[in-house]
Amino acid sequence: MAFQCLGRIAAIGLLIAAPATFAAAADLKILTTPAMTEVWVELGPKFEAAGHKLTIVYASSGAIAKRVADGETADLLVSTPAGIDSLIKSGKVTDGTNTSLASSGMGVAVLKGAPKPDISTPEAFKRALLAAKAVAYTDPASGGASGVHLAKVLERLGIANEG
Repeated sequence: MAFQCLGRIAAIGLLIAAPATFAAAADLKILTTPAMTEVWVELGPKFEAAGHKLTIVYASSGAIAKRVADGETADLLVSTPAGIDSLIKSGKVTDGTNTSLASSGMGVAVLKGAPKPDISTPEAFKRALLAAKAVAYTDPASGGASGVHLAKVLERLGIANEG
């Protein structure tokens, strides 16, 4: 359901990014975060079936900001609000052209059959993290929003340097 809504929104974005007329084939390049993969998997083939070419480059929001800051161009950028805002402030993206498409959340999961940890309070979550054999998340240095956020959470919990 959420991906259908995202798909419609992304389709609107493609139409906006495309030339005013589709009489000639459009050749679009999109820099996007991996969070939108499902949308592009659905929309890409439909767009290309209409005779257009779509080049999709997946990167973390931090990597997108760096690529654009270094001079790379695209017809459509899909990144976090912070990533887009940094590009606006640096003059690489025109203010007022940004639109929120979606929101994403983070979750906690355990392997099937493993005991479910108590994460009902910050202190319980801290204990669960410290007791875990491993915790996997995106490297914050890559600029991925979920990794940056979790690094801040670990800092607030006082366990950023554990493990």
